Amino acid sequence: MKLSIIVPVYNVEKYLVRCLDSIAVEMCDDYELLLVDDGSTDTSGAMCDDFAREHPGLNVVVIHQPNGGLSAARNAGIDRARGEYLTFVDSDDYIDAHSLSRNMEFLTAHPEVDILEYPIEVHAGSPDAHVFTFSDTTQRTDVFADWVFRGGYTHCYACNKIYRSNILLGIRFARGRYFEDGDIMPFIVQRCRCFHYSNMGCYRYVLHSGSITTNYKYIKQKHLFENNFRLYLSTKDNVALRAESLNLWIYCLNLLVDMGRCADVDEADYRHMVEEAEKQSPSHSDMLKIAVKNGKIKFFPLPVLGLRNYLRCYVALTSRL
Repeated sequence: MKLSIIVPVYNVEKYLVRCLDSIAVEMCDDYELLLVDDGSTDTSGAMCDDFAREHPGLNVVVIHQPNGGLSAARNAGIDRARGEYLTFVDSDDYIDAHSLSRNMEFLTAHPEVDILEYPIEVHAGSPDAHVFTFSDTTQRTDVFADWVFRGGYTHCYACNKIYRSNILLGIRFARGRYFEDGDIMPFIVQRCRCFHYSNMGCYRYVLHSGSITTNYKYIKQKHLFENNFRLYLSTKDNVALRAESLNLWIYCLNLLVDMGRCADVDEADYRHMVEEAEKQSPSHSDMLKIAVKNGKIKFFPLPVLGLRNYLRCYVALTSRL
């Protein structure tokens, strides 16, 4: 089996047909489609069974399991996958024609590549839609440093990538976490020997009112901050990644601001997060460089006030705008 396509399914009866139709045109004898029904309470599970029955010529496996969340569904798919490569498609999203087949042709011709990332449209169908493409598709062997340099942490979606299966050995998505792909992706990238950025195809990431990223609750923002703060800590002492580490710090700083703005903010927990971040913050001179480099007035008080006072003032001011 060449490719396993894993689709976690949970209460998506309105969107599932579009998703499966976009995958069906890609299917061939060397591909298998794993539909993991994660305890759906609508007709999604039955729709998966119907799809398998109506497409007897395709390698379709339907897995029904009690609800455990997106990570549990993806992990179940990984456990059952037989492909040399695997990829994920969320059941309320879809892919353009040939997104998988053309990129799989490339991987077959370049077996040294462990991960291939192809374009993704975020907020597909909305006025805020934007597409991540890659002007430089050079294959890199200094993979992790290059990934950080490219700002890979800003688009570390699990779904617009094709992975060599053995790179995921012993790695599973953490259950009970939001932004679980951002949690796991740095570890996967660090295992990678060769990463290729492709401009073939496009993954359409659709946001709905119930999507994780459309609702700014404190716990979600906290998990997003923790993912990126860990990445910052892994780069802050790397001289070769000094500039990128400062960019990561700016990203973490903005996430701390978002956490402080949340209506359900846990004040004690937030103070603890800020204190831990302050212990690892860049030097005053580096923070001044951040302010000058970005040319944004909002960063200039940072070296003077320190992180805690800066966040307290900035969150208070912007919450009233």
